[in-house]
Amino acid sequence: MIEPSRIVFYHPSGLRSFKEKLFLRIGAAITKNGGEVIKTGAEALRHIRPDQIPLIGCSPELTKLISEWRQSGRSWAYWDRGYARRVFATWLPRAASVETSFYRVHLNSFQMQSIRNVPDDRWAALRTDVMPWQKNGGHIVVAAPTKSYSRFHETRDWIADTIDALARVTDRQLVIRDKESKRSLQSDLDGAHCLVTHGSIAAVESVILGCPVFVHPDSAAALVGRTDMNMVEKPVYPDRQPWLNALSYAQFNEAELVDGTLWRMLS
Repeated sequence: MIEPSRIVFYHPSGLRSFKEKLFLRIGAAITKNGGEVIKTGAEALRHIRPDQIPLIGCSPELTKLISEWRQSGRSWAYWDRGYARRVFATWLPRAASVETSFYRVHLNSFQMQSIRNVPDDRWAALRTDVMPWQKNGGHIVVAAPTKSYSRFHETRDWIADTIDALARVTDRQLVIRDKESKRSLQSDLDGAHCLVTHGSIAAVESVILGCPVFVHPDSAAALVGRTDMNMVEKPVYPDRQPWLNALSYAQFNEAELVDGTLWRMLS
């Protein structure tokens, strides 16, 4: 269990209205439990106590700090939109409201990095159908990073480098999609050999929709996919249920973010 009083919540400026309200609600819960909120900029995080744990999101001004924390061994927590039952930017069934939407939270990583042995109760409660693996597909779907993701993860050349790398090992047709595409993910994946992306949650959705993936090791989908694009002609089709169970234990709705459930379950 993480002691809530050790948490320092980073609240960046310039958020859209609904995000601002969410950050204010979560920040209020953290301060109520003895934690701290920083709204004065990323540099202020350099001056927190060694025993405190910064809780941060996808803010490009934090990239250098995260690199330093990884080198020094400082603990940090990352939160972002969840894996399933989100309100926005998903092709899976959506949450009914912002308040019931799920957010992933991880200690010292951006996404889930191991499959914990947990029950299936939280996954079953999400009521999200899992499609059978599709095999013998034709084209490859390449999901490009967003501009903000590229700045945060320093992947500005990823799409060009990936297209070049794939051209060296396969002659399959490439279908490039970005996050703002009006085409459904399902339609692009229909008849696909695999999906290739860096760390987009589209990879998690692809696995749930039955299409194998090739991703960066930081992606939670790496646990049920592959990370070496040289092996693109040989996708894997593992049992997904233990992974799905673990995903559901790594995401939390707003009530769980503020009532202590998160800090009891975080690992």
